[in-house]
Amino acid sequence: MSGGDGETVRGCVLLVGAGGIGGPAAIALAAGGVRDLRVVDDDQVEITNLHRQILFDDDDVGRPKLEAFAEALRRRAPRLRVDRRSGRFTPSAAAALMPGVSVVVDATDNFASRFLIADVCRLTRTPVVHAAAVRWRATVMAVSAEGGPCYRCLFEDLPTGDAPDCATAGVAGPVCGVAGAIAADRALAILAGDGSVFGRIATFDGLSDTLRSVRVAARSTCALCGERAAISTIDASRYVNTCASELDSDSPTHVEGERDSDSPTHVDGERNSDAPTHVDSRTHVDGDLESGSPTHVARSREGGSPTHLNTGEQ
Repeated sequence: MSGGDGETVRGCVLLVGAGGIGGPAAIALAAGGVRDLRVVDDDQVEITNLHRQILFDDDDVGRPKLEAFAEALRRRAPRLRVDRRSGRFTPSAAAALMPGVSVVVDATDNFASRFLIADVCRLTRTPVVHAAAVRWRATVMAVSAEGGPCYRCLFEDLPTGDAPDCATAGVAGPVCGVAGAIAADRALAILAGDGSVFGRIATFDGLSDTLRSVRVAARSTCALCGERAAISTIDASRYVNTCASELDSDSPTHVEGERDSDSPTHVDGERNSDAPTHVDSRTHVDGDLESGSPTHVARSREGGSPTHLNTGEQ
């Protein structure tokens, strides 16, 4: 599939995860006209992942995913600017990853990452598309800058105990492709100002070859977007089920986000694409497909004023 020759879509997309979902999503985003793509990942290409990570081949095994990912995209979409960020989406890294982003595509593979991304996007007023795949099923949910419903409306907090992901339960490669394609479709709709994609969850069943889109309801008691939302800062201890604790700083990290409506923030300008920007990866939030505890969040939610994301690191 070739892409990147259509009408230019204004806005920067942050893609978290350069794996089985991230690859197809990136191809579709480029084909849809996106010109600015910021990608964060810290993994290497493994031979056991090639069945679903379609941007890589045998020659890429052992290489950093970001490097191989950017090269493959450049061949398919020469006009696409790929801003590589080597590392993981962690509480401290969010400060460097979020500025200038119009929409986030969450292509991670664990609950801790998804809850962290959901919280950061809500506090910075950034729309987000969560995409996941495990076994024969893919799910995609687009969340507006204001939430309602958000990821925590469906899944209140990190599950206790083990939760299945593609590493433990397996995943059919084509299912990842479907998840990535749907996620890209939702992100492109958001960039175009189409709010109809919010408040619904799409589910694809690869065994029956069926795709369903179901409306979901916001929870008034949601800790992130409810009437008395309690989450107003990002504390690394909230995500310790999968993250190693991040205890490297006493001062909070501020992530600026000016989000006063459901419409995306448009980003213009060139982005350097040759050298990756390294972000702190000491907090381990694995990123590639599927799977949230307390974050103290000081809020500035009046429209027009920037929201400061306090990571509350200790």
